[in-house]
Amino acid sequence: MRFEEKVRALEVAQGKVAVAWIGQAGFLVKTAGDKVILIDPYLSDYVYKLFEKEEGLAFKRLSAPLFEADEIEADYLFVSHEHGDHLDMDSLPVLLAGGKTQCYANEVCMEEAKKAGITKQMNLIEKNKTYDFDEFKVITVDCDHGELSPEALGVVLDFGFTKIYYSGDTSYNTKRLADASDQRPQVALLPINGAFGNLDAREAAVFAADLHAAACIPHHFWTFPKHLGNPIEAIDAFARHAPACRLDMCMPGEFIIY
Repeated sequence: MRFEEKVRALEVAQGKVAVAWIGQAGFLVKTAGDKVILIDPYLSDYVYKLFEKEEGLAFKRLSAPLFEADEIEADYLFVSHEHGDHLDMDSLPVLLAGGKTQCYANEVCMEEAKKAGITKQMNLIEKNKTYDFDEFKVITVDCDHGELSPEALGVVLDFGFTKIYYSGDTSYNTKRLADASDQRPQVALLPINGAFGNLDAREAAVFAADLHAAACIPHHFWTFPKHLGNPIEAIDAFARHAPACRLDMCMPGEFIIY
């Protein structure tokens, strides 16, 4: 069964939410009300196109995307920051083409979209704010992606019965991540690649313990040769530093119900 068929067929019970890693740093969430939420989907080879001259094959995509941008029309699309593996400008126009999907992003992303002639369905979100949607609230929190992206942010999806936290790209900066820790999310979606200022596997485990998360899906690995990440290290690190947090290691497209 193709992934888009799996998404359509999936029925989520009340008081539950389904989460699938879709590769790189992207996630798809499906609610009991049949709403589809995308977070930072990377569905093209856009980063390779951006950096081929300078980096050669360093950012060549190593695996095919789980689905094409025109195969799933989400209700909500959240973008954490402007880097090409999060704000995929080859895929964004296609993701919004049907007119249904509303995209929520920071000011830098909004400017990038505007340069490309994309203004409809684009909505500004800012750090340290709460936004209300039909079945959930979004709390935007700070993260630390350094000078690479000063305005990068994380999001907490609060469904009432559970909170799912997507950190965005961040280093382990306890001061700037304090608001996220205060949210006490049950599920954490954390990078483990340890490149370009991101958490490595050990730091992700330590941060998961800070969050008091019950489960964590690691991501941001095995997409580019330049920063593969090492999920094997995460298995040991979570057992050592976050024994109360279940490490939900999953293949792209595998739904986990929370």
